[in-house]
Amino acid sequence: MEISEVKQVLEALLFVSERPLSLKELKDILKDDYQDAGNIENLLNELKAEYDGANKPYEIRFVANGWTFATKTNFSPWIKKLLKEKSVLKLSPSALETLAMIAYKQPITRGEIDELRGVESSGVIDTLLERKLIKITGRKEALGRPLLYGTSQEFLRHFGLAHLSELPLIDDMSKESQQTDNPPEPELPFDNGESAEEPAAQPQEYVEADKESEKTV
Repeated sequence: MEISEVKQVLEALLFVSERPLSLKELKDILKDDYQDAGNIENLLNELKAEYDGANKPYEIRFVANGWTFATKTNFSPWIKKLLKEKSVLKLSPSALETLAMIAYKQPITRGEIDELRGVESSGVIDTLLERKLIKITGRKEALGRPLLYGTSQEFLRHFGLAHLSELPLIDDMSKESQQTDNPPEPELPFDNGESAEEPAAQPQEYVEADKESEKTV
């Protein structure tokens, strides 16, 4: 295939996928028709630049270790009006606290989370597992071999992060808090319990499909 055809195929795949597609997935799909698989990442970046310069309300974005179509942040107010009958994933303060601890301390056991929070956390952890925001990553080599928890790909996708390295640094937040005379408090990129603007789960409409029902953890 010619490069122009490959780029169209890439657009089509991102357009119909309900989740970010990894570079490996895209290479595997195209390997029989396009020999220069190493050039696919460059083509994706070219497509991204083309959409960025096209003055469109949507873009191609790298998030959760994959590529996807997404609406731009400044169009969120109108998209929310369209989807007002649906809900976004909301998290209670205790769930946000637990999720932040897992994000920054992972891999971490339930006992370690309980010790940090000062309360029992099994209910909150079960709900975060159910929402697929965290996952079991293994067992700790300690007495009883307790389960270890870490964040998932859904966590990255939901909060618009390409990698965990994009989480705010605690040192940076501490300096900012000291400058504003506020105590340091690690925060994830949440907005009052709602997710940040997210990649389009239904690309044909260029909007993010909301979660199943309105429910606070």
